[in-house]
Amino acid sequence: MLSKHDSIQRDQLEMITLDQLVPPNHLVRKLEAAINLKKMANWTWRGLKIA
Repeated sequence: MLSKHDSIQRDQLEMITLDQLVPPNHLVRKLEAAINLKKMANWTWRGLKIA
C-alpha cells in the first residue's frame, strides 16, 4: 500500500549529469583527455572526410 510519503517522492525530480555517473578513473575519461573532440567536431561541421 502506498503511503502519503511515497506519492510525494514519485513527484520529485533529480537532476544528474553524465559527469556524475562516470567514475574519474574510467576509460571514457582517459579517451576524452587524449582526443581533441572540439577539433573533430570542426571537421564534421566543415564537411571534411576523415580517411
